[in-house]
Formats: sequence, C-alpha cells, structure tokens
Amino acid sequence: MNWKAAVPNSITLGNLFFGVVGIVLTFETNMLGAAICMVLAAVLDFFDGLAARALGVSGELGKQLDSLADMVTFGVLPGIMLYQFITIGFGEYFMPLSERPVMHVAIAFSGFIYTLFAALRLAFFNISTNQSDTFIGVPSPAAALFVASFALILSQQYQINMYFPLDDAQLGAIARLNYWSPFDFHLVYNLFYPEWYVLMAIFLAVMMVAPVRMLNFKFKEISWAGNKHRYIFLISVGVLVLATFVPYWIRIPNMIFLDYVVIPLIILFYMVYSLVFHFTMNHDS
Repeated sequence: MNWKAAVPNSITLGNLFFGVVGIVLTFETNMLGAAICMVLAAVLDFFDGLAARALGVSGELGKQLDSLADMVTFGVLPGIMLYQFITIGFGEYFMPLSERPVMHVAIAFSGFIYTLFAALRLAFFNISTNQSDTFIGVPSPAAALFVASFALILSQQYQINMYFPLDDAQLGAIARLNYWSPFDFHLVYNLFYPEWYVLMAIFLAVMMVAPVRMLNFKFKEISWAGNKHRYIFLISVGVLVLATFVPYWIRIPNMIFLDYVVIPLIILFYMVYSLVFHFTMNHDS
C-alpha cells in the first residue's frame, strides 16, 4: 500500500474510531457525545472518498474498509442508540437487563432491526454496479444521523435530561417555564415514548433497502443541466436552514423555532425529494 492510499484509508479508520467511541459513550450516560461522534464520523466518511478520488487511489481495499467502518459507525452505533432510547422511554436505562420485564427487553431489542438492515444495505452496495450516480435506498450515514439528531434535540435544544422520562405534570411545568410552543411540548412528549423509536427503526430499515434511487452528491461536473436535481435540493436545504434563524431575527407570531429539529427535517426532505426524483426519472425514461 503506497502513501497515497494511506491517506483516505487513515480517514476511514478515523470514521471507525469515532464509531467505536460512540458505542462506548452510549453506555456511559453520554448519548450526546455518541451523537457528536457520529457527526464527526460522517464528515470523515465524506472526505475519505473525496481524498481517494483526488489522489486517484480508489481501490478494492478502500471500498471494503469503508464498508466495514460504516457498518460499525452507521449500523451498530445507531442500533445501540435506538435500543438505549427505548430503554430510557421505559425508565430502565440504569436497570440491569435481568431486572427488566421480558417484554420491555424484547421491544428494546427491536431497535437492532435497524442494524440488521444496515448490514443488508451495505452488502447490497458492495456488490452493486449501478450506484455511481445515485444510491439505491437511503444511505446508512443519512439514516444514522437521523437517529443521532434526537439526542442533540433533547439535550441541546431543550436542555432535557434524556435519561429520566418526564411525566405530564413535570413536562407541563418545564413547558410553561420556558414558554414552549405546542410544537415543542408535543415533540418532547413523544420523544420519551418507546414506540416512537421502534417505528423509527422499522421505517429507516425499510428505507435503507427500498429499491428506490436516492440522490448522491458526487459531482462529476458543475453544470446545471447535469446536476439540476442536486442543485434544487441543496438550494431548498439552504432555505430550510435559513428559516431556522428567521424567528431570531424577526418576530413572527406562531413561528416555530426549529434549531436542531432541522437535522431530521432535512433528512426526511432528502427521502421525499429522492422519491419524487425516482418516480420522475422512471416516468421520463
């Protein structure tokens, strides 16, 4: 292996390192740290491919190493986070597994449906020959960041101790104290329900292996004609991000403060936009 190949491979190993650290942090009452590790790993996952193409060293070793790293960071770590979110919803995060109701344990293990389908997604990608211009199914980094975003929302946006579910009276008192909108109240209220994370695991699992073409952002050239769908999406995301700051600049009645909620909204928009792109492309062809 020459030094050029060592550059992107080292970046990929950095991705794997943050994934492993994130797994440790999920068991150390630091889900926020795990989410930050996943974000850092996603940045490295973007740049390892960029570095490989820039240095002209794309090869089978780098492809396999990237897939193995992604399985840990964007497959195992988000599955564990979903498992932990479910146990938190039951108020059992600090309880030994043997002391929990069997049904609660079974429901918590359903979070690993995500991990199983992430493995399928990555295996399909490895043997696929038609994913250079588009992805087939939602890429695992996007699905993983969707999961991680809720740790950021609870801890950073709402300053909630996510390890202790709040009852209605406690949540109502916090909502009044912080002048939350109905949107904020119902969002936080639902994020402590285990069922929400079970549905999230199933939804993301299906989307990762769905036979639907999803946009990728490997620009081969910068013309509008060749990248129209990519540019429209990126402009729309720019508008959505800008909208998160509008309530801080201009007081608009009933305007929602999105803040970190913009992360899962962007990923959902990516899925919806790609579905439209998929069916439009099929219709045109």
